[in-house]
Amino acid sequence: MRPAGFWRRYAAYSLDVLVPVAVSVPLLWGTGARVLAGTDAAMRQVQFRLFELMDAALAGGADAANPLGQLTAWSGDPVLREGVLALVATWVHGLAVAAAVLFALSALWFVGFEASRWQATPGKRLAGLRVTALDGSRPARWRVVLRFVAGVPSWLMLHLGHALAGWTKDRRALHDLVAGTRVVLAPEASDAMPRWARRWLWLQALAFAAALVGVVTSYALLLAQALGGAG
Repeated sequence: MRPAGFWRRYAAYSLDVLVPVAVSVPLLWGTGARVLAGTDAAMRQVQFRLFELMDAALAGGADAANPLGQLTAWSGDPVLREGVLALVATWVHGLAVAAAVLFALSALWFVGFEASRWQATPGKRLAGLRVTALDGSRPARWRVVLRFVAGVPSWLMLHLGHALAGWTKDRRALHDLVAGTRVVLAPEASDAMPRWARRWLWLQALAFAAALVGVVTSYALLLAQALGGAG
């Protein structure tokens, strides 16, 4: 059995994950609208109360040299705290719903295909990959389910569990070690990474670089404006 390399596995995974994400968009549309509406209402409450507190502080001759003291005093204001808690609750609920929907859709996609006779998701099939038991046989369904669930800690550890596939001898990630599975090249697959996979990886790298440049440029412009205003 030929173990599959990290980047080939990542190319397949990053292609597969587009499907659950795309399907989740219409399902989460209402949740997103409620989160935005709740955020707007909570922010208006917080802003209005802050204006009231600032007006009261100015009318009472507040010490302008001690803004930190004012903020500390305002932190105990019940109306302000209610608005902040409402904002936090709105986002926590929205993120929890989104996580549950994505988890369910991803489970249907990855477990369904990897437990099938293909032993691979469509992305893995395109990349010439196959999920097997340690002896190379078709893995039991419970192993495939365990493999999917065991991927959660890797997400929580900032993908360190997934990165194990890049430096372990048999190229097994954390969820493979837990489930007793491995990802290997299909018998008919070439040792070389498919051309589409290389292009897909380069496209993601370029998109990441463009996003990074955009963020750095935005911060640089904000810094330049702040320094210009101070001058």
